[in-house]
Amino acid sequence: SMIAGIKGARGSSTVIFEHNDLADLEAKLAAAPKDAPKLIAFESVYSMDGDISDIAGTCALARKYGAMTYLDEVHAVGLYGEQGGGVSQRDGVADQVDIIEGTLAKGFGVHGGYITATSNIVEYLRLSASGFIFTTSLPPAVVAAALASVKQVRKDGWR
Repeated sequence: SMIAGIKGARGSSTVIFEHNDLADLEAKLAAAPKDAPKLIAFESVYSMDGDISDIAGTCALARKYGAMTYLDEVHAVGLYGEQGGGVSQRDGVADQVDIIEGTLAKGFGVHGGYITATSNIVEYLRLSASGFIFTTSLPPAVVAAALASVKQVRKDGWR
């Protein structure tokens, strides 16, 4: 899970805010040292119950307290947004999020995953994330299937 991965990070402390509770998140951000690096990791659609987070509100708190945002959209891409880009696309706030994680499985029905971020963040993760360093790229056939699926989702207007 995302929380298990975060807790395993070296050299950082982890503070978990109450589920979908922006008041609790703000209290925890306010209590953190101002100069400490902060990353708010959250889901757009919570997998266990389908709750949808307040992405705009979370991003506003991140700006207020100097935090970065990491949004897990794996349960939303392909299903929400005009082109299947997730809840952040649907709500018009994708540009407010620092890092967005998505999957080519689930809504796209293929295999693999991705993040969107600035080129500096993507390059840093490409060169330093152990889960990425010791893996291989997707096979060309899987990439072709993913591209076909993304094109189909963008073309469909049912969302």
